[in-house]
Amino acid sequence: MTDERKTEAQGKGAQPEQVENTEEVAKEAEHLLFKDMAQYMSQFARSFEASARRWELVVYPSMLAFIILAAYGFFLIYKLTSDIDRITVQMEAISVSMVNINKNFSSTTNNMNTVTKNMVKMTGYMESMTADIKEQNASMRAITASMDRMNTSIDSMSFTMYEMRFDTATMGRNLHSTTGPMRFMNSFMPW
Repeated sequence: MTDERKTEAQGKGAQPEQVENTEEVAKEAEHLLFKDMAQYMSQFARSFEASARRWELVVYPSMLAFIILAAYGFFLIYKLTSDIDRITVQMEAISVSMVNINKNFSSTTNNMNTVTKNMVKMTGYMESMTADIKEQNASMRAITASMDRMNTSIDSMSFTMYEMRFDTATMGRNLHSTTGPMRFMNSFMPW
């Protein structure tokens, strides 16, 4: 017991022997209490240690799995951001291409308008060419008829030339036959 308890017990009129007995009993109770408390604390520490070991079997692998999953999640997020970056670059290229395609479509539309105008002109030219070809066909028919008449005339001319050749040959024979007597007469003629 502490000095305060002694003075308290003496202050209440207790005798010194009783105080000493009480002190011894208190010391024993305190000693037993500490002994019991030490046993309880020792049991508590053992049970806590066993429970901590059980938790270690669960928590450490769980922490390792969590670290692996966190690293894999970081890797996936990194890959996702790099893929999104590439998609952004590709989308930018696509938008530039779409602008170029739009410009090309505008020029194509202008060219198609020009082609349409030219086709209208060509249609007019083709119509006039069709009329000219019809006229040329009529002229060709007339030329063909004239050529037929020319063929007929050339045939008659050929026949006439054949007759003239025959007549010329006949004249040549006649001249040949007359040259003999003419030679005889040439000697008498002064010219």
